[in-house]
Amino acid sequence: MKQVIVITGASSGFGALTARALADAGHTVYASMRETAGRNAAEVAEVEKYAKDNNVDLRAIELDVGSQASAIRKE
Repeated sequence: MKQVIVITGASSGFGALTARALADAGHTVYASMRETAGRNAAEVAEVEKYAKDNNVDLRAIELDVGSQASAIRKE
């Protein structure tokens, strides 16, 4: 069964590996990280490239779990 999954700390290490593995398994994965327009901009580009190259639903999103304002999404 396809799930929607949020992975925190997905800019590198186990978070990035887990996000990719779950996306490869067919899930929709939100790879969250801090400072997506700043220090992690290259990691966001890597997430987008991986998703395109592997035809998976993997998306980078801005999230700082230590900041309530960051965790509240306004649309």
